[in-house]
Amino acid sequence: MSIVIGHRGARALAPENTLKGIYMAKECGADFVEVDVRISSDGSLVIIHDDTVNRTTNGTGKVEDMTLKELKLLDAGGDKIPTLTEAADLADELDMGIVIEMKEEGLESLVAQEVDGRNAIVSSFYHASLREIKDLTKVKTGIIISSLPLKPVELALWADADVIFPRLTNPNLFKEAHREGIEVYPWTINDPHEAQWMNRLGADGLVSDKPCQIRKAANEPVKNTGPGKCDYYPCHHFEGQDCTHCFCPLYPCKDPDLGRFIRSRRGKRIWSCVDCTLVHKPKVAKYLTEHPDATTEELKAVDRNDIVPL
Repeated sequence: MSIVIGHRGARALAPENTLKGIYMAKECGADFVEVDVRISSDGSLVIIHDDTVNRTTNGTGKVEDMTLKELKLLDAGGDKIPTLTEAADLADELDMGIVIEMKEEGLESLVAQEVDGRNAIVSSFYHASLREIKDLTKVKTGIIISSLPLKPVELALWADADVIFPRLTNPNLFKEAHREGIEVYPWTINDPHEAQWMNRLGADGLVSDKPCQIRKAANEPVKNTGPGKCDYYPCHHFEGQDCTHCFCPLYPCKDPDLGRFIRSRRGKRIWSCVDCTLVHKPKVAKYLTEHPDATTEELKAVDRNDIVPL
């Protein structure tokens, strides 16, 4: 089961980053709502994604060059551009948490003052800004990553973050993050089947443009796992893994002897090793536990008794 976070309110269902979007996210049963924050020319924190108003309103120009009064005169899809205070107050009123993405540097002190005492998470691509937020307030923070860097958990630890918001994931990311007490909220998850898969991997939350569409899937317990259901239980019990999130730490190994590429229901080419039992064999699991950097060739050699674990 994962919490649901409405992306930019409920982007697919209402104008993004508006109070209408926050209301819609609540109607969908979202637990949190995510909004983007920038600063106006007169120092007000406003909710808008782009650095200009061109795409989401009937106006033109840069947000940083416009006063709050000028921004409030614009039509944002039948609603107005809200301030951060208005958005956060509404989330509080609706008994929702709020995820605030800082879209630029230099907002740290203003955002920290606004979120203090609220059920909030401050996120950003600017990881140094999140470190500064942690110096100013005890609010939760989350790094956003659009690629899958070599050591994403180390980035989160450096930023003193509580959450990773990844666009791309793999089983190891969940395992390593949870080992460090860091939550993982993938984005942007709009398909119920993908939501179910993210649940199975161990997602703590799902960021979605379509919170109504994934709410049911997010609520479903992980299936076909646990002592009474897993064909291989008791298995390897790698450190930091329980049976609910028991995935090979080598995934995706792309070893043709152990798996193959398949097409998902949406036509995406993905690596599947669902029929592989190699790492569940006791001597192989023991070797992998003692040699976490082992390759699939080494593990196959162990299985053939070409390498004998000490």
